[in-house]
Amino acid sequence: MLSPKGSRSPLLALSVTAGFILIFAFGFLAWQTPPRIPFPHGSTHIEMTVSNQNTPPISMEEVIRLLYARVKIPVDQQIFTDYDGTEHELPANPRYKKKLGKDVLIVDLETRPLESEKEWREGHFDWTKLNHVSGGVFQHYIYALIHGYDYKFITAHEFEDRHATWIKPSAIANQLHDYKFVVFLDADAAFHHMQLPVEWLLNYWKIEPKHSITMAKDPWDPEHPEVNSDRFNRALTNTGFMIVQNNPTSHQILKAWHECPDDVRYIGCSEWKRPRFHEQSAFGEFIRYDYEENIKELECAEANGYPGVEVSHCQGKFIRHYWFDKYKVKNEFQENIMQAITQPIQQTFADNYHGVTFEQKENKIL
Repeated sequence: MLSPKGSRSPLLALSVTAGFILIFAFGFLAWQTPPRIPFPHGSTHIEMTVSNQNTPPISMEEVIRLLYARVKIPVDQQIFTDYDGTEHELPANPRYKKKLGKDVLIVDLETRPLESEKEWREGHFDWTKLNHVSGGVFQHYIYALIHGYDYKFITAHEFEDRHATWIKPSAIANQLHDYKFVVFLDADAAFHHMQLPVEWLLNYWKIEPKHSITMAKDPWDPEHPEVNSDRFNRALTNTGFMIVQNNPTSHQILKAWHECPDDVRYIGCSEWKRPRFHEQSAFGEFIRYDYEENIKELECAEANGYPGVEVSHCQGKFIRHYWFDKYKVKNEFQENIMQAITQPIQQTFADNYHGVTFEQKENKIL
């Protein structure tokens, strides 16, 4: 990767955001007058009792869906306006007009345990100390809840002869049989707009049935073509974000990719067992040249990088990948949550403007 320019400390934003989230959570519960909030250990389903009237409890999953219900973007909305006012327009006749729901899997793959899970089980979970791995995983998990997709956190064993990132082809292939699309992100990658569904992105990027794997290109500088490129000085595609479609060719590609380091079909691929960029280099050097028609390469600016990366305008418009400043994936998560919380608060304030706003015509005690 090429180094981005500029960075900022996350501490102030982190503290303020954490405070707002706590205020929102406890304010929400107080408004509903709950007698208790059970947080059972050993369960992924958290319930909040919201009434003393023997009404069913509301799950945390439902709270997340309700939070984003007003801001979710329809899958075929013609124009989506970014936070900075930039408009992004779908093609005239988008392919996907209905939600795919459980036909989409959002997946995290790790050989590392989640530190937050250990802390939770030991009874001292602390958001402020959450590392980027848990921060990224939580962001992906909530994104799946918002849009009704399946989600899986898959833990894989380490390879004995190659880098851990080589788990990607086989793990994705094993899940793809049960879904139309598998969407994978590295732990340091994030959905920049959590209200924007996968189907809208499929429409925007014009993903066709023939496209087996969609990836974004890495930043590439013509003045230094040897960086982030294959032996032909062609920019590598980054495997930190992939949309894999279930079609016959996808399974062929994943199998060829997984077996690449065995030096059977692709002589010399074993070079990338451990050196950077591991499975990514192998894909760029060998696999994509056999399946050009089935690989959709996105511009780096669309689905890679983050603000501060100047090469290739790699700003991560839709998907951000924080290769170097990994802590920023946690900032991305909290800023998305705060946007979802404060937007309806602003709307409520505006709707009640005349009831809560009073003019003091004279600055004196009456």
